[in-house]
Amino acid sequence: MEGYDPRRPVVAGYDGSAAGEAALRWAVQDARLRYAPLVICHAWQWPFAMPPSDISVMDAAQRLAAQVLRRGMWIARSLAPRLEIRTRLELGSAAGALLVETSSDELVVVGTHGPVAFGRLGGATTAAQVAAHAHCPVVVVGPAAAPPLRVIVGTDGSAADGQAIGCAFEEAALRRCALYAVRASVDMGGETRPAALRLQRAVAPWCVKYPDVQVVTALDSRPPHEAMLSVAGDSDLIVLGEPAPSGLGTTARTVLLHATCPVEVVHRAHPWTST
Repeated sequence: MEGYDPRRPVVAGYDGSAAGEAALRWAVQDARLRYAPLVICHAWQWPFAMPPSDISVMDAAQRLAAQVLRRGMWIARSLAPRLEIRTRLELGSAAGALLVETSSDELVVVGTHGPVAFGRLGGATTAAQVAAHAHCPVVVVGPAAAPPLRVIVGTDGSAADGQAIGCAFEEAALRRCALYAVRASVDMGGETRPAALRLQRAVAPWCVKYPDVQVVTALDSRPPHEAMLSVAGDSDLIVLGEPAPSGLGTTARTVLLHATCPVEVVHRAHPWTST
């Protein structure tokens, strides 16, 4: 049970949809690999501006929400009967429920029904809000998500590279799959040697820590989001570092919007600073 820490669960946002079930299945597998407990979170709220005149209507809505959560528990139990599973039923928005305790979570997994929409906080999708503001890594999966055959990590020389590379190596080691590290830079010009050396130095310590992970490195002169999307397939996991402790930059926003595979966002606040 090495690495087991009951204080740092894997959290799955579950809403009863196909995307929610895909997120739950991903979270169950991740929790098993990490020897971590799983928390299934479902949020509900009254969908109208005016409260109901009959309090029993609110009670009925809460019972329906509890039924959705029981369904999620049943799915998780059928996949991993021996896994420690807890549930959280929250009154409020789904993003708010998932963000409230992310500083003590190992990972949050959230589903998306289609392209991840952005905008002001009130107009963004749950996936976009959680990925932008969580204090732990966030994996966004679609309804057709498959176990990754390869982990792809993007680097651009920013302060977030260490966190992203560390998380990517761990994901690849847990799933026993290969790691593809891409150094994207539009200003390399004809001289690629310095960029190649920086990429090798960035991955070298993690190669020592995870010697069983097969690593391929590559340089790409295109913008980071183009480099990531060009190599990602349906059965990959993209890991991106986000330099800002809160919010999403252009690369993360674009990849989340267009990727057909799961995407993991790791903010600089996450403690992946060294091996």
